[in-house]
Amino acid sequence: MAAASQWHMAQREIDAMVKEIHSKAGRQHALVWSYKLRLLAFADEITKLQLSPDKLFVVLRLLRVLNPDFFLVSQCRPEEFSVAKYDDTLQKLRMAVYHMLRELKILIQTRASRRVPPGGGIHEVTRYVMNYIRLLLHHKTTLGLILGNDDRNKDNERMDSLDHIVQDLIICLESMLNKAPEAYESQGLQCFFLMNNLHFVVKQVEGSELISLLGQSWVQVHREFIEQYLKTYVDLSWGPAISCLSARTGMLGGCFSQPSSTVRFSLQFDSTYYNQECWKVEDPQLREKVRRAVCDKVILAYQAHLDKYMKAKRKHEWYTPELLKAQLMKLFEGRTE
Repeated sequence: MAAASQWHMAQREIDAMVKEIHSKAGRQHALVWSYKLRLLAFADEITKLQLSPDKLFVVLRLLRVLNPDFFLVSQCRPEEFSVAKYDDTLQKLRMAVYHMLRELKILIQTRASRRVPPGGGIHEVTRYVMNYIRLLLHHKTTLGLILGNDDRNKDNERMDSLDHIVQDLIICLESMLNKAPEAYESQGLQCFFLMNNLHFVVKQVEGSELISLLGQSWVQVHREFIEQYLKTYVDLSWGPAISCLSARTGMLGGCFSQPSSTVRFSLQFDSTYYNQECWKVEDPQLREKVRRAVCDKVILAYQAHLDKYMKAKRKHEWYTPELLKAQLMKLFEGRTE
């Protein structure tokens, strides 16, 4: 937290110096020049640090500010300013950009499996990566100048364009999402997690210029994945309760009758329901869709069972279909109590 605060302060310091330079442009030449030299010295110190991926945007801000037009390098006097030092600092900043982007790909894979959100919610890495991509797009002009003018590593790395970098980050994120659910014991919760996180990614893509980068076909394919995860979640999580309705009843030990199928369904329903009370779907539209899918699966089966077997045995009917629906429509708010 302290480190993050320091970098926010660094960002503000850069912005403050740039503001001073612009406000005094054309006047107070000596003061303006001192601010520019301070910016360059600040950038040089940055290149000496071990930079993590979240520092990328401070570096990009510096690269955008420290361009030759801003500095008027051609008008500098040798005794005040070293062009060689300036070029070396900019090159180190550019190399830091490549380093941080590589580090991000590694961190997505290594840190993601350490902790998964309770209740199958949105993984912190999912949020981080999609926000990171949004900020990359915000700096696409600066990144385009860096990536387009560097021929190194283009043969063995997809670091030659912002499009390739974003596509690779999405691929890394998807790979992480496919591994992370292993931390959940419940297969139903695994599918629930994948549905949740993939839906978050797709919504982020659809609501930004990423849609033009990844394409509508990418969105369509991933929406089909979401539908499959939803269906599998419903089958795995609520199938055991529904199966109680088709099981036969009989006698135990010759004198004790088995609980009726409706009773066993009610017990299994309660168990499943209370296990999932802490599960959460953040997106309101998806939440309603999941609720409807569960209702369609459970209530239709229960109603069919009642119509077939329970007309004369209402004493065993713990739930009415209406009560089941009322219960199910409360799920996926992420209750913690």
